[in-house]
Order: sequence, then C-alpha cells, then structure tokens
Amino acid sequence: MSEEIKMLIKKLSPLLDEDSDVFRELETFFGKDAKIGMHRDDLSKFLQDNRTYQVVRVSGKSYKDCVYELVDNFPEMLDAIGMLRYYRAPTGNIQWEEIEAAEIAMGNELTMNAYGWAPDAWTVFAPSALDEATAPEDKKGDYSLVAIVALDSLL
Repeated sequence: MSEEIKMLIKKLSPLLDEDSDVFRELETFFGKDAKIGMHRDDLSKFLQDNRTYQVVRVSGKSYKDCVYELVDNFPEMLDAIGMLRYYRAPTGNIQWEEIEAAEIAMGNELTMNAYGWAPDAWTVFAPSALDEATAPEDKKGDYSLVAIVALDSLL
C-alpha cells in the first residue's frame, strides 16, 4: 500500500520532492499503520493546484494540549484551506475519548475563524517503543500532533 500511496502522491503533485517533510508525512498519514484508514480521495482533495504545504509538529502532555499548542503557537495555520493531522500517544492504549475531546477543542478554537478546510481529516497511530526510545529526554512521555497543512498559494 505504501508504494501505491507514493505513486499517487507523485501523480497528483509531481513537483513535490520525495525527500520533503510533506511527502514523508503524507505517506505516514495514509499508511497502513493508521488506526483510522483514510480515504484516498482526501489525498486528491489535499493535493490540488494553487496550494503550498507545510508540516507542523507539536507535543504536549495530552491530545488536547497538542491542539492548544497548534492553535496558540501557529496562528497562521488557521488560514489553512486543508489540514490532515495525526496523533500519537507516548505509551499504552489509544484513548479515543481524549482524541475526540481534542478534536472538539480544535473545532471550538476555530469557531472565530473560517473553518472550512477541505479536506479536514485526522487519524491516530499506536505508540511504538521506537518512538518513545528515540524521543528527546524532555519529550519522553509526551503526546504529539503532526499537522500537514495546505495553504492558498495565492495569498
């Protein structure tokens, strides 16, 4: 499946460098390890003409804390026209109720702004021992949120 996603990304956005953060994170987001499978149509909606892309990584002590980090520290992301995001927990089971609370907080924070991202999708990945082992000491035990953002290149 990863090779299929890679080929689809290349087809939809031939100028997107394979070594870029955006390309790698799109592969991750649409990868087989996602706990919520993403529809490939979201990829074609995301990789449209006249868009630029950016990856933002934040961490916190909870899923909701990650949302507030994104909103507070990257206000330019609120001008996004599309966002794909995924969460990772440090250890243990995925806490679905907490992810839903974080997504509700995201919606509540954005009610003052135009909230019409297309696409707007999220997924989650189970924690891995490698992720935790390779995390910097000050980030061990943190939750993380990776947002792949599409911005209007005409701005």
